[in-house]
Amino acid sequence: MFAIKKFAPLLALLSLSCGKHNFDSYLSSSVTFFNNSSYYVSIHEESFSGPVLIDKLASGMEYSTTLNPSNNYGVGSMFSIEYWHLVASDAEFASGDVWTSGIDPNMQISQNIEAGRDYIIKIPQPKNLELKEAFLKILNTSNNYFELNRLGTFYRQAGNGEVSVPSGKVGIYRKDGETEIEGYTITQGSKKYPFPDFTAKNGYIYAFEFNGNSVEKTGEQKIIF
Repeated sequence: MFAIKKFAPLLALLSLSCGKHNFDSYLSSSVTFFNNSSYYVSIHEESFSGPVLIDKLASGMEYSTTLNPSNNYGVGSMFSIEYWHLVASDAEFASGDVWTSGIDPNMQISQNIEAGRDYIIKIPQPKNLELKEAFLKILNTSNNYFELNRLGTFYRQAGNGEVSVPSGKVGIYRKDGETEIEGYTITQGSKKYPFPDFTAKNGYIYAFEFNGNSVEKTGEQKIIF
């Protein structure tokens, strides 16, 4: 009799503990996100500046998580999608990964989440993606390092932050907003080589080559696709 009385509180505590665990599991819901876009995506809870559920989910991949039910009278939980493009990879440029991102203001997905149910949310291709950066890629085919300069200012590369671009490597530079590229030079010691003047537009990657004698434009790529 004494043994039963002694262990009764413990049994009651275990029962309550197990019951609470089951209750919490019943309240939560499983949500799986499929990235059907051609970009990497980050999924924010609520607004575009809200907490990140998953950062840079690759195209064609999925992510599953457990979320609490919506508590806004049927309006639904909001998920805001940020789209990412890998401008340069560490393996290609030895400068660290360089990313750029943008949003489609209309790409906020509302889903009413009810307790104990499973949901699948498909992330579509953006229709009105807004990008706010342009990039310069400069391949160094000369036999010495170079630096990108304008009026005494030496520009650091995106990614590694280095000023000098070694022979055989590519320097990559980030430009915020639409930018007039005027008065830039490639410098090697005391020698300066003029850089082509042009307007860098948001959402484009501009490619150039420096061969030790001149700088030539070799192409451009529109990031939005």
